[in-house]
Amino acid sequence: MKKVIVLLVFLFSISGSVLMAQGGGNFDPAQMKERQLKQLKESGLNLTDAQADSVVAISLESRQQMRGLRDLSESERTTKMKEMNDTRLKRWSEALKDEALAKKVADYYEKQRGARMNNNR
Repeated sequence: MKKVIVLLVFLFSISGSVLMAQGGGNFDPAQMKERQLKQLKESGLNLTDAQADSVVAISLESRQQMRGLRDLSESERTTKMKEMNDTRLKRWSEALKDEALAKKVADYYEKQRGARMNNNR
């Protein structure tokens, strides 16, 4: 019986570690929003609070939509992601009332994504 309990504890600890390593675990959209707002304010883009809120809301909505693309083929996913990225940039431009600033925001998010990708390797 002790072996079974030890084995179960071991399996649960491994599965928890794997989930956390894959970005699983507790996903709190409110915490993600606050983290992104803080990062945007520290980015040097000089966004107002209203602009930052709009950028983050659009970003989180886009992120949710992209999660639905996982079941598509690679070529379909690539095409759909390009369309979604173009739509997101257009929405940022409209929200910020400045296309150049929207492109700076897009560059900022791209750099953040690149940094996350490098950290996961």
